[in-house]
Amino acid sequence: MSTVTDNDLRELKDLIKSLDDKFNDMRVDIATIKTDIVNINNRLDNINFIFRSVAVGVIVSLVVGLTKVLYPNLFG
Repeated sequence: MSTVTDNDLRELKDLIKSLDDKFNDMRVDIATIKTDIVNINNRLDNINFIFRSVAVGVIVSLVVGLTKVLYPNLFG
């Protein structure tokens, strides 16, 4: 049977402290990644809104232009 010495306990304590530090670093990294993902989602939402607005504008312009060609006296 082996005996546990003070040196063994210190090594174990140092190992636990090291693992705890690494775990805390990982938690900070995960929080940073979550923040980045939220920012990217907001940017994509803005781009999607702009794209839809431009698409609607183009469609309205085409309809108005086609109406003007087919019915030249309609708008005066």
